[in-house]
Amino acid sequence: MKVVSESLAMAFMNDPLERYVFPDAEERKQKSPDHFATVLRYGLAFGEAYELPNSEGAVVWLPPGKTDITPEKAERGGLTKMPELIGYDAALRFFIVSEYLKSFHITDAPGPHWYTMVIGVAPASCGRGYGKALMQPIIEKAKAAQTPIYLETFEQANIQFYTKLGFRVVRELIEPVSNLPVWTFLKD
Repeated sequence: MKVVSESLAMAFMNDPLERYVFPDAEERKQKSPDHFATVLRYGLAFGEAYELPNSEGAVVWLPPGKTDITPEKAERGGLTKMPELIGYDAALRFFIVSEYLKSFHITDAPGPHWYTMVIGVAPASCGRGYGKALMQPIIEKAKAAQTPIYLETFEQANIQFYTKLGFRVVRELIEPVSNLPVWTFLKD
């Protein structure tokens, strides 16, 4: 898990949300792997996590009916340990943004759906089709079950990637505390 969480940290090193959570670049470099290791642990406990064979990227999905992160699941999945792993202030920034997005997630994908918690490929491996390869298993599962897939991004450059995969932008928002733009997507 260490190598994969480091790859995700590299993938998100310049992501607007990760820069907001860790404003200091050195702190981001040091603590982002723990941030992503926590997300990976949660995904393994309550969803599905796939990594590339070379560990240069990974994706975490929560399945239909299990996309809500309850306090009990957060405890069991290790999310409650995030403050001690990445620092109280960083965890607070992350949780405030996550909480804001929760209402849009519920509204934009009200029925059973897959939720893409995180997907990332280390910069050195970008442009080789790995992102699409990571998304393909869930796209196939969702299509077979006729279940939508929901996700968010804070990176405008990702819009084209997701729309090429058949996702449509549902909302373009500005998160009020961080002032970050965020896009929500759904693939029917």
